[in-house]
Amino acid sequence: IVTGVTSGNSVSATGTPSSASAVMTIGTGSLVTSTSASAPSYMIAAAGSTGVIANVINFRATNEAVNLARIGLKLTNTASSSAADLVQVSIWDGATQVGTAVFTGANMVATSTLATTVVLPKDTDKTLTVKVDFAQIGSGETGAQGDLIAIDNNATVDSTGTQGTGVGSGTTINATGSTAVAGVRLFKSFPTVALGTLGNTGIGDGKLLRFSVTANANGGIGINQFKFALATSSITGVTAVNLFGYTDTGYSAPISGFSSGQISTSNVAPTATAFTITPSAVIQIPAATTYYFEARGTVAGIIVGSSVTTTLNGDTTYPSLAANMGTSAAVVSASANLVWSPNATTTSTATHTDWTNGYGVAGLPSSGLSQTRSN
Repeated sequence: IVTGVTSGNSVSATGTPSSASAVMTIGTGSLVTSTSASAPSYMIAAAGSTGVIANVINFRATNEAVNLARIGLKLTNTASSSAADLVQVSIWDGATQVGTAVFTGANMVATSTLATTVVLPKDTDKTLTVKVDFAQIGSGETGAQGDLIAIDNNATVDSTGTQGTGVGSGTTINATGSTAVAGVRLFKSFPTVALGTLGNTGIGDGKLLRFSVTANANGGIGINQFKFALATSSITGVTAVNLFGYTDTGYSAPISGFSSGQISTSNVAPTATAFTITPSAVIQIPAATTYYFEARGTVAGIIVGSSVTTTLNGDTTYPSLAANMGTSAAVVSASANLVWSPNATTTSTATHTDWTNGYGVAGLPSSGLSQTRSN
């Protein structure tokens, strides 16, 4: 029907309609989850710690924006974690908490119905952060030493767990996709290692490497082995090596129980490429306390251009369940470099079943910490 705009009179339309016109398909809204590039790598956390980032989930709504209403979560590593390790899980949109989830009993899944609806823009990535409050470890506590907690989103477990409403269509949209994070290893406490300061020259004084070890504020830790690597250039050799421990940054106040701070009873004769220091007694570092260590030896045959590189070795893999949390000797037999105890219920001796290796220890990469000193 055609009508003149000014006259209001009917107008007879002429012309031939096209025999074919374009076909337009209206897209269906969808939502896919995946692991964000900013999701954390494997890490160690202390029991009782709160707000630990366990996952960063990437959401992508396609064809229309989605009002996200709930998120389904699951404990992925069922062989080494349980709901008892967790107090609460929270969901964050930047600095704003938008939801919580609680795993209970033997349940390995939980759903967070968001207190605040999160708008997922059309055809744009948006991330939400999953944070965890951990249970304590110790007598009468529910957390388990050495458990690996990985919290993921996975639609194959609950196809309607992560769900929203299409902004344009008003239809319910269930998410597909999943995440796969490395997980957080739970201990009563843990060490943090840092490289110390030592001049690059003056290797004639025999000082090879300085580093510090700090126990987390949640509890003291024990140490019963350090392994080091050596690389030398233009010297005859390094002999009579030992490690010395102090309670001050000036390396002058020896650790109590170690004569003059000397960690091993006798000096160690290194191979051309390595040496191991076994303390004369377990080194116990109190909670929130830092001890400072210096490796020393006799460097012979020094000439202009001589150098020695000393590395405190890290560990490349977590020990098997059979060896992990075993006695100090059992962990050593698993080819550990750093051997330490989180002191779950008591101050560990070497025969207690509460020892692990240096894999994932904060500040100690698997490649180790190195210092090079020259003449």
